[in-house]
Amino acid sequence: RWAEQRERLRAKLAQLIGAQPSELGFVSSTSRGISDLALCFPWRRGDRVLIFDGEFPSTVTPWQQVAELFGLELAVLPFAPFEQETQLGLELVREALRAPTRLLAVSLVRFQTGYQVPVAELAALCHAAGAEIVVDAVQGVGIVPVNLQSWQVDYLSCGAHKWLMGFEGAGFVYARGELASQLRPRVVDLQVRPDGERCEGGGRARDHARARSTVTSCS
Repeated sequence: RWAEQRERLRAKLAQLIGAQPSELGFVSSTSRGISDLALCFPWRRGDRVLIFDGEFPSTVTPWQQVAELFGLELAVLPFAPFEQETQLGLELVREALRAPTRLLAVSLVRFQTGYQVPVAELAALCHAAGAEIVVDAVQGVGIVPVNLQSWQVDYLSCGAHKWLMGFEGAGFVYARGELASQLRPRVVDLQVRPDGERCEGGGRARDHARARSTVTSCS
């Protein structure tokens, strides 16, 4: 019965954020979801990652760690231009993306000021430059309308204890369907093996396609 409740919750969350249920997996926190995404991304040595100053540690520390682990270049952009005028911030990012870039990590809503970041516009800039975008959404989902399909966000992580009115220790992670197959399952949960199969009782396992598409965090 608990498994059925989990799938109902997955479907409701997917409807809330404009995604497909198969694109969502459950994690213990926003930080865990971002860390899983960072670890499972198919990095190449020298890949460039963009983040902004003033972000919450969950949108900074995972990228610092994988930069050291995989030999990445981490560039920190000033966020102040967005607060002056949105277009100034977007132009700053457009210029930064002129250098080959693999990923931009950003919060949907800034934790210090409540500023709602123009994620859809940033996603469009990233895609035009051949980059992808990861969004920390814990300060926004539940209060800010979110439609990942129309925004074309690639990855997202969100805890339940803010505007979803849940509790700490619960959250979800999203990976856009057509991108999920590129993720490498370097982390596992209780029910999923590193080879992408889900473990059943008695040591049995069966194919579980969602394992890779939810960064192997589907329990």
